[in-house]
Amino acid sequence: MGRKPRIEYYGAIYHIVQMGNSRKPIFEGDGDKEALLEILSETKTIYDFNIYAYVIMNDHYHLLIKTLNIPVSRIMHGINARYARYYNYSRDRTGPVFDRRYRGILVQDESCLLTLIRYIHNDPVVANICDTMEGYQWSSDIFYRINMESIVDIEQLLDMLSEDRLKAIDIYIDFMANGDRHGTDIEKLHKDIHVMGTDGFKRGMGAAKDGDYQSLDCILKEACPDERDFKLIKSGSRRRYLTKYKRKYIELARNAEYSYGEIGANIGITKAAVSHLLKSK
Repeated sequence: MGRKPRIEYYGAIYHIVQMGNSRKPIFEGDGDKEALLEILSETKTIYDFNIYAYVIMNDHYHLLIKTLNIPVSRIMHGINARYARYYNYSRDRTGPVFDRRYRGILVQDESCLLTLIRYIHNDPVVANICDTMEGYQWSSDIFYRINMESIVDIEQLLDMLSEDRLKAIDIYIDFMANGDRHGTDIEKLHKDIHVMGTDGFKRGMGAAKDGDYQSLDCILKEACPDERDFKLIKSGSRRRYLTKYKRKYIELARNAEYSYGEIGANIGITKAAVSHLLKSK
């Protein structure tokens, strides 16, 4: 069976898990971990994406990122290709460094951030590397605790927790210590899921395993006269003539009982934009 294609759109959030080739250690010392952080920083500047969390272990790393104008596949290629060059050059070797394909779990929205960030920051504790997550040097946990912007975009989560920054940090620290360790969906991360969110969101992304539903992509194809227009809408094109196809798609999707949020997420627009298009006939 072929592998599922990446689901990519403007503003998509992904939990990335990248393993070393054959699960061998690829971050063997502090210098290797520092090199990956430098590459992350430089790639973030070039490709303009948000980093909500990271942890670098010996044989893999986790990222929680939000993509903007550049698709996640291109971002990950940039990161992994540069690290592979560094790793091979520093050891006078050749050959693959990473597992061929990273795992990218599409996350519905920011409501899952706190649970996902805890899962990522807690990885060294689960692996028995340290007793507490703040005791591990190679994760983004410290930036939240000391309210420090770096390559990590801490504002989104902390502002969600409280308008009072000190209170937000206290809430964060308490949840890191006492919150659900993995969360409901996260226990399945290394199994079959590739989308995390509501059942409706999963249906819209084509992630459900069975059922007689009509996916949002199928509805969009029904609304578009040809494949070219379908691809333009999926890529976020704002060409005026596409408006009528977007509107038809929204009407059909609403008839299929999809929410404004699910409909918009499938074509990279907000709930408000979906509502506006529906009313602007």
